[in-house]
Amino acid sequence: MKIKNIPLVLLLILSSPVLGSTYVYKGHIANKEITLYSDSNFINAFWVDKDDHKQIQHPLSSDCKFISSCDNVSKQTDLTLYDDTDIYIDNNTNQIKFKDSISYFKFNHIWAEQNKAPKIFNQNLMGYWFDGKKNQQYTVTLQKQFEISNKKEDEFNHLELLQSDSSDKAYFTAVLSKKKQEKIRLVGINIYAKNNHQLLQKIRNLNYSYNYFNSIELKDINFDGQLDLAIKKYPSQSRLGDNEDYYINVNGKFVATNLWGSNIYFNSKDNTATGQKDCYDYNEKQQKILTTIQSIYHYKKHQYIHMKNRCQLKNIDTNQDRQCNDNEYNNCLLKRNNIHFDNPHYIDGDNILYKNMVWYKGKIIDGYVYDDD
Repeated sequence: MKIKNIPLVLLLILSSPVLGSTYVYKGHIANKEITLYSDSNFINAFWVDKDDHKQIQHPLSSDCKFISSCDNVSKQTDLTLYDDTDIYIDNNTNQIKFKDSISYFKFNHIWAEQNKAPKIFNQNLMGYWFDGKKNQQYTVTLQKQFEISNKKEDEFNHLELLQSDSSDKAYFTAVLSKKKQEKIRLVGINIYAKNNHQLLQKIRNLNYSYNYFNSIELKDINFDGQLDLAIKKYPSQSRLGDNEDYYINVNGKFVATNLWGSNIYFNSKDNTATGQKDCYDYNEKQQKILTTIQSIYHYKKHQYIHMKNRCQLKNIDTNQDRQCNDNEYNNCLLKRNNIHFDNPHYIDGDNILYKNMVWYKGKIIDGYVYDDD
């Protein structure tokens, strides 16, 4: 197969036929059972071999990445998804090039109804997989298992979506639910053994935002060489701080830490964790002030034990700081998450929330909630 060099261009993700949807297809490459995961435009896509004990996620690239944008997917009748490992950028020409042994999926007639809007992907994707290393073509038939969509009328309960991050022995799924007229919520995390797909652990009673394939991160927060679990509470970059819920890996089981703070700082030198929250406001002189609350924890025997809280108030305009008083401390605790808005009656993700009231310039006033997360 000969493919000419294609210039590298800036990729702009524009409108999609079903914005924000995530698709899960299952089927076979010859006798190999696979699952294909993708977003609406097949920009973020990968596939997994069920019998692969490492459960390697094979990233794919839609051919729309090699043109100016991906807003033309709805105009295509066929779809080609290339193996990412077979694509590289030539440093001399700044062009995207393909290996001679490139592998790819080719699907035909991807839309259920070509002339109907909005476009709906076919229940079945049919085509072939070309294995560039073996120079062989295999028939592929995939059946849609489910679609995760934020459309108002959609409703589903406990759908599981594979996550991008995994450990050597386990993979993770986000457990998602949605009620009509409401947003998708992350209600749990399931943990499975890679070698036999056995369910190892369920984490339940969550109520966090939907982050597609990236609801979790694995990181060592107690410096014992084992990967611990961090669950994202809100959409990435929608609020100040990491805003993650941490679980310590104790002999393969993840145990909740109940650490507090928009940002948590872990210190390997003294085995401490510091949760921090920053709150911005104005004083009676219309000077901008920053209130910082810190919660200090000490690590011992697989748990972080709370030691103390401290609060500092800084006048940003005069560069003076002091300890908070009780009212200032409590006011910061009431804040939703760190950002001051020009309209104090409008709460969107990061303003102050306490029942239906907001704290603004030293006063609690009526407010209404529009939390778009």
